[in-house]
Amino acid sequence: MTHYPKALLGSIALAASLMTGLYLNAQEGEMAKKIMMYYGGFEVEEMFDASQWFTQGMYQPRNIEADGSASNVTMLRRQLKPFTAEHLAELPYIGSSELRKEFPELDRTTLLDTPPELSHRIRYTYSAFAEPNKPEDYYYLYLELEGRKFAVLFSRDALTGGNLTGKNASEVRGDYAAQAAHRQAFSEIAEHERKAR
Repeated sequence: MTHYPKALLGSIALAASLMTGLYLNAQEGEMAKKIMMYYGGFEVEEMFDASQWFTQGMYQPRNIEADGSASNVTMLRRQLKPFTAEHLAELPYIGSSELRKEFPELDRTTLLDTPPELSHRIRYTYSAFAEPNKPEDYYYLYLELEGRKFAVLFSRDALTGGNLTGKNASEVRGDYAAQAAHRQAFSEIAEHERKAR
């Protein structure tokens, strides 16, 4: 029987334990980091584990924080659900309802009686969780009434594409930096409609 010096045996044991530790650390590093997200709006301060929605590829992080990190409130959908004819038929009523709340002086008759073609007036903006594991996708609907331009925010159920719900309406005017995306959308809409004539 061969006898090995105790120092050599100790070195082998140390090397084995280091290798095991490195292997375990490598495995831990390969595991996806848990993604915790808020839900239900600003009044709810609880978070839940939303990792599955990102690892399954439905959503990706929305990197909007000052330090470049991802939001823990909103995210971006990788592939949008299309709007059906029924959804598009709902939008004039959603738009009218939100405009009535914010701008009661507006005459919304033409929007309801003879609505414009709305399929090219919708822009996806972000997604968020209404409840744990219940995502909603948010869109802007761009409308023009009485020579004024408006952006109406609405949500829809991310899984079914239904349950369209108006959130708010704002007027797009002036050169405010915060409204640059809205101005760009109206520019694209005008170009689309010019080509369609």
